[in-house]
Amino acid sequence: MPTYTLAFTMKALRVNLLAVSFLSLSLFVTSALAVEKAGLLVEISKKVVNRNDKVTVNGVGNMEIDHDMTLKMDVKNTSSKDLPETPIESVVLIQRYFSESATFERYTGTAKITPLHPAQVVSVDVGSFHIGGHMHGSSDMHVDKVAAWKITLTRDGQKVEFTSGSNFETLNKRAKDATK
Repeated sequence: MPTYTLAFTMKALRVNLLAVSFLSLSLFVTSALAVEKAGLLVEISKKVVNRNDKVTVNGVGNMEIDHDMTLKMDVKNTSSKDLPETPIESVVLIQRYFSESATFERYTGTAKITPLHPAQVVSVDVGSFHIGGHMHGSSDMHVDKVAAWKITLTRDGQKVEFTSGSNFETLNKRAKDATK
């Protein structure tokens, strides 16, 4: 009987160590989403500001998607000097499904970061855009998506760019300006 208890305890210990290892790995991956450049630690996420989604009458599991979104930008001044009020320029590319093929629309916007002291954090909403489309059950194939984004601000006279990925410029060449 003691051997069984010892084996069970060792197995539980291995499971707990595996869980702790996975948790620490997931925390590392989560913190890797933030990018630090030019003394600024920036984390960008999507934020819904208005939702008007509707279940359609003509079928079970069909839903019309209709919501307004923005990018939420959390900025931390990681340098040892103050950051004065700084303008932000944003470009958000939305992949639209007007038919069975996708097109890209470009939304541009401006915002400002209030002055930041060292180690101070501020949140700013940049780049508002609309997401529409429809779902068939759980399939989001015909729902608009954020394809890419670029945010530019100035620090000490130099432009600092944050992008969603290396494909931004390629998609930006294909995009057309959105009609407001």
